[in-house]
Amino acid sequence: MRHAMSWTSLFINLHGDFVMPLKKPLSPVIPNLVRKMPPSFAWIDHRLRTGQFLADFAPEDFALYLFLALVADQQGLSCWRLDVMEKTMPAFRFHQLRSARERLVRNRLIAFRPWNSSDPDGTYQLLPIPSVKPKTGNDLPTALAGILKSVS
Repeated sequence: MRHAMSWTSLFINLHGDFVMPLKKPLSPVIPNLVRKMPPSFAWIDHRLRTGQFLADFAPEDFALYLFLALVADQQGLSCWRLDVMEKTMPAFRFHQLRSARERLVRNRLIAFRPWNSSDPDGTYQLLPIPSVKPKTGNDLPTALAGILKSVS
């Protein structure tokens, strides 16, 4: 039995996102330099773009998220000190990376657990991209919920 398929279903990918149809497939600009997935591969979920997260990213937010995606293991976990990240990404200062971490936690894009209560460093976890962008109001209940979620 053939299934009827509407023309709109042709432009929805497996994640339910709309995909811009192309009149013809794109060909590589340099065919002999097409990327292939290496054994060690980092990925960034395209829903960061389609979910409108990038619109609110400061440059240091994007840099920190990209860095964490590049260093994470298969579960999205990593343990890098902020001072080492600062040396690795010299365009960003310690306090900028710390603020970026707070914003990424508030937006539920990463989780962070300090090594101890007074330590600025700890374990990072990249989280699944939420299907709906969380509200990140500046009210006290929202701020407390974000803090409690990041330490639990």
